[in-house]
Amino acid sequence: LALLLTKLRTGLSLSVLSTLFALQKRRAGRAIAAAHTALLSMFVPNFLGTNHIFREDFITKHTRTMAKTFFAGGEDVCILVADGTYMYIEKSSNYKFQRRTFSLHKGRSLVKLMILVSSTGYILEVFGPYFTDGKNNDASILTSIMRSDASRLRSWLQPNDVFVVDRGFRDCLEMLEDLGLVTKMPHFLREGSQHIASEANESRLVTKIRWVIEAVNGLLKKWKALDHVFPNSQISYVGDYVRIVSTLCNAFRPPRISDDPNDTIIAEHMLRLS
Repeated sequence: LALLLTKLRTGLSLSVLSTLFALQKRRAGRAIAAAHTALLSMFVPNFLGTNHIFREDFITKHTRTMAKTFFAGGEDVCILVADGTYMYIEKSSNYKFQRRTFSLHKGRSLVKLMILVSSTGYILEVFGPYFTDGKNNDASILTSIMRSDASRLRSWLQPNDVFVVDRGFRDCLEMLEDLGLVTKMPHFLREGSQHIASEANESRLVTKIRWVIEAVNGLLKKWKALDHVFPNSQISYVGDYVRIVSTLCNAFRPPRISDDPNDTIIAEHMLRLS
């Protein structure tokens, strides 16, 4: 376990880890593989995924009063913030794989994961990894997740639950609304050089809640293994490593932000201005 956690936290290679722990390289590799399997089977399911927490507990313990005031009139609904995050990988000699993992937006090879968090930064679910070609933008990935017949997320959510997203999800808003969900996204700039006052204020309400997922992405990248370029031999473990780190953050880290006694007053004032 110490070998795996050190690898994730520092991003050190297996050769360096085996030297630090005074183990043969092959033995260190077997120890990391055993810890990886044990965490995924016995630890991760207790702190990550829709099966580990009831919807009512998620609302009570991990939903900010400000978010409920903004988007649900103070009612107890589930509010999720969704976004994709990137893990960089080495260039592949397999032409087809290289094409599907090369991001024109970033200009390099990477895979994408979809992360869902609460308004306090508690990580509910991590999906992926996914290819990053034109067929796999944020909207198409979330559409695939929600339309899957075996989607645990879709059965876990209820009508009037809220998805807070950025503009990259614009193509899936209609699909989410067809499922009875409420979507909140910043407005697009239509004409001129700035938004009208009402659109700008409504966009601020979304940003006031959505920033937390950027903080979560930053927290995950503090684990150096996730911030470095993954070698091709490790690509199959990318999703598992992100899920393990997310579980550790849920289990042992405080929320990114908690309720403040003045949240309701601030939220009502911002709503009046919008």
